[in-house]
Amino acid sequence: MNCIAIDTITGALSVTAQGPSGTVTLSVEEGGQHAPSLVGYIAEAMERSGFTAPETEMIAVHEGPGSFTGLRLAWAAAKAIAMASEGSIVSVPTLDVFALPYKSWPGAVVSVLDAKKNRFYVRVFRKGEPVTEAMDIHPGEIGKYLDAEESPLIVGPDSALFAEGIGQENPLLSVTPITAFKAGASRELLFLAQTRNGDYTRTVPDHAGPVYVRKSDAEIEADQRRNTSGT
Repeated sequence: MNCIAIDTITGALSVTAQGPSGTVTLSVEEGGQHAPSLVGYIAEAMERSGFTAPETEMIAVHEGPGSFTGLRLAWAAAKAIAMASEGSIVSVPTLDVFALPYKSWPGAVVSVLDAKKNRFYVRVFRKGEPVTEAMDIHPGEIGKYLDAEESPLIVGPDSALFAEGIGQENPLLSVTPITAFKAGASRELLFLAQTRNGDYTRTVPDHAGPVYVRKSDAEIEADQRRNTSGT
């Protein structure tokens, strides 16, 4: 199957293509400025892997949470490829992707992504399965979801920052941060889309899109204006 996975949710742009010539992953650190480079990286990965956009059978993207701009960019590219190829789009929850390599850990695995403003997108896993929904929380709030005896792992590109916040609020909770995915997670994204796509929603319809978890600044400001005006 000719597949492409697109990861634009962090400062790294990562694309993985799998086709008749093998699996190719391209990644570059761009500080989140991915729009000018994305199309070229997708085309190059496809070419190296031995297929073209019209021959694409599946496009994997992060479902969310993640940055508004990053998620929209990946979904726009995925929908363009799907229209050209009639391939299917498979979306995978972002925090599930970060937790994947640690599914055999006997204790809790806390998958995190920096949501800015001293808050993080977080999901807790045990034995490879999620035990919470994706949350938007301050690091100090994670203690109520964990048992100190579990030796929890904190995983994801922003795990060290999250662990620092935990220590300030929960000094007796011992956690181990594992900073991974600094170069992106498109390879893991593609793996989950291929092996567990029955667990996720096929998102070919035009109305489908990412899950943000947090409202945008514009939505928050609009809510505040409505509350102030009493409407």
